[in-house]
Amino acid sequence: MEIFDALDRAVASTSGIVKTVRPDQLSAATPCTEWDIRALLNHLVGTLWLGEALFTDGAPRHPMPPGGLPATDLVGDDPAVAYETASAALLAAARVGDTLTRIHTTPLGDMPGPALAGFTTLDILVHGWDLASATGQPTSLDDDLAGHVLAFASQAITDDFRGTRIGPAIPVEATASVTDRLVGFLGRQP
Repeated sequence: MEIFDALDRAVASTSGIVKTVRPDQLSAATPCTEWDIRALLNHLVGTLWLGEALFTDGAPRHPMPPGGLPATDLVGDDPAVAYETASAALLAAARVGDTLTRIHTTPLGDMPGPALAGFTTLDILVHGWDLASATGQPTSLDDDLAGHVLAFASQAITDDFRGTRIGPAIPVEATASVTDRLVGFLGRQP
């Protein structure tokens, strides 16, 4: 799967989930135990804006530490609009020239475009799964996309990288769905 295609498909997958979140669900718990749904949505929207900044080698419109939360509420009264606006900015930035192949300066150090896109894709897709799980939506991800992200995660996520939002891998059967293998690898209970 091409790098941009994976990013675009992850954004679209999570968009469908965000669009069905109800206002009465915003304070509900998520698999990211320190965040409720509003915080998770803020992290997702913040990740999109941070990705736009990193892909353009510019300052973020809404500063946020990787893996953290933005300083202000980016979701407001309409999470779907906030997500779509930030998604459009991220994808526009990723489409420009050699963005997905050149080196970018990130808070985690210099990173090749494919790695930056891989981590961004992983974050968007897996937090989409978290959101679906928290809101009672179907959690099965597209097999090709989940397989692509699992292949990236298997190479990029080391024990040293695991922390609050990527916990220790949870064992799953080898015959489990690719979605279950992906979320289990990332420390979530399938």
